[in-house]
Amino acid sequence: MGATAIQSDFVVLLQSQLTALQAGNREALDLPLLASEFESVLGDYRNEIQERAEIIIGILMRTHWVYGDWTELKLQRDLLLGALDDSPCLLSSADHQVIAAYEHASCTASVHGEHHWPKATPWPTLQMLLDAVGNADHCYLALEQSANHAFAQLEPIPKTQSELILG
Repeated sequence: MGATAIQSDFVVLLQSQLTALQAGNREALDLPLLASEFESVLGDYRNEIQERAEIIIGILMRTHWVYGDWTELKLQRDLLLGALDDSPCLLSSADHQVIAAYEHASCTASVHGEHHWPKATPWPTLQMLLDAVGNADHCYLALEQSANHAFAQLEPIPKTQSELILG
């Protein structure tokens, strides 16, 4: 296949590879291409916990409660847990990925002028991060149930000092 396949439409090429793979047509397979595709998927998925944790941490560290963050927080938690369900081997590096996520999110926040973040992560383990998400979920629910006019109007509500880290 080689050079002519690479010059064609990439989606068409991958579709033809999928069709050949499903049909068991080994002669039509471009194994280096398929290996390259598997490598990129594996490379991305290996960092799934870190990517989800970084978004979660960014939300938890906001200085205000924002209604839209509530949905995003729960979505990212569910996607993170789904990745662990699909690939339990990710759990072996999860705590390391949470720490790396905090470091990256903290650097990004600092570049944007947010200097209220502690140097070290308040959630050094995946379980502690998930617990913080649960705490934040309870806080969001309490705000919603309190009939807070500003929150109902989707306005940001300032967090108290204790809420800044606890979520």
